[in-house]
Amino acid sequence: MEINLSEKLKSLRKSKNVSQEKLAQYLNVSFQAVSKWENGGTYPDISLLPEIARYFGITVDELLQAEKLDEEKLYREYEEKTAEMYRNGHSFSDLISIWEEAYHKMPNHIHVKEMLMSAYFDTDKVKYQNEIIELGTELYNSNAPAYYKGQAIMEIARTYAENNNMEMAKRWADKSYQLMHSTEMIYMQILSDGKELLEQFSFANYWYFNNLFYMSARLCNCRNLPGDTACLQAVEKVITQLYEIVYPDDDMSFESLRLMCIQHRCIAEDETTLGRDENVIRHHLTRAFECARKSCHVTEHDLTHPLLMNWHIDAAPAENKQIVQQLQSELTWECFDSWRNKDWFAALEGELKELLL
Repeated sequence: MEINLSEKLKSLRKSKNVSQEKLAQYLNVSFQAVSKWENGGTYPDISLLPEIARYFGITVDELLQAEKLDEEKLYREYEEKTAEMYRNGHSFSDLISIWEEAYHKMPNHIHVKEMLMSAYFDTDKVKYQNEIIELGTELYNSNAPAYYKGQAIMEIARTYAENNNMEMAKRWADKSYQLMHSTEMIYMQILSDGKELLEQFSFANYWYFNNLFYMSARLCNCRNLPGDTACLQAVEKVITQLYEIVYPDDDMSFESLRLMCIQHRCIAEDETTLGRDENVIRHHLTRAFECARKSCHVTEHDLTHPLLMNWHIDAAPAENKQIVQQLQSELTWECFDSWRNKDWFAALEGELKELLL
């Protein structure tokens, strides 16, 4: 059971059969001060913590462990609250005030810093440039695990790029490690325990495919990229095929289904713009619909594909029809007007409407 500092002091004192007066005499304070500490009315001056710890034969970290446990519990509460808000359709800007509150209570908590930095980053990299760079630099210069330093590097680099400072963006990008020397790849070379190997393998592959999607989207949306447009469109199709291989029957997370719905809709939009075959466009819009429909029924479970073995999937959020609503709205776009009088298109619109009833 977690206890606070006042209860910790009382427990330590009683375990050593020491009176409040004797502890007060050792610390050169009044016994009333010790009484107030144990009642939670006040806290010991920070300069007294080493002496209190020494008196009871423990470290300051051990003395404050109860506070750290409480802080971890508090962080998990904020994490669960904001995760549910995001999964239920709240914007990143809605999360800023929540993480600012958490940061005010836990200014040195690595996870809180990273979550606040990311909330600023995902909301507006121009408006919150200074906040992102300040928090990211603190994380990078701290003893935070590699993941958090990597997040800091990535978000600072992209923030500088968004603000047209490519010199600083590249300088920060160069602080990262190349793919062949990534933590995950090195762990795969040094670990021997089968369970750890499998966990590292699944973790690396899950994020690899996730980032592969975003890299391809960035590539295909780059207006001034030299080369054959058809080649870039082929990239979109290959990524969807890879997802369909590693996630058979669309057995993926709610967010991954959102990505695939967007990808198929984008391909259909591109094919329509280029005046391509109707059957191809129908196929991709149908696949977008299937991903939207299946997103409503995602259950909590572990994946079974060899590349993602045991990767845990959370259940769809309470508001589980976000992707359906998104696709229904996108099908009203002008680019799809040429298919609106087709029976198959009307059927898709009708099925989306039924799902929302």
